Amino acid sequence: MNHKEKASVFLDLYDLYKEGELEDESMEWMRQQEPLFQKNAEGLKSESCSKRSPGAEEESQIRHMKVYLSAMYICFILLAIWMTVWFYF
Repeated sequence: MNHKEKASVFLDLYDLYKEGELEDESMEWMRQQEPLFQKNAEGLKSESCSKRSPGAEEESQIRHMKVYLSAMYICFILLAIWMTVWFYF
């Protein structure tokens, strides 16, 4: 396993390692790798706290679409009213 792959595995298991939820062999491997990758894990953790949640972008798009559809619905209603009034005069 190359250095990049080890770093990726370490970062994936870091939270479980800190909580002590790994098996003995995995805990030992994490202890051995900790001096090499701990700065990366702490940097990644602080960076992820500052980012928006993964679903936030989708929620924003859904909210935008709801506003757009509501506006289109209102325009349709106003057009229908205007056409009805125009037809009778």
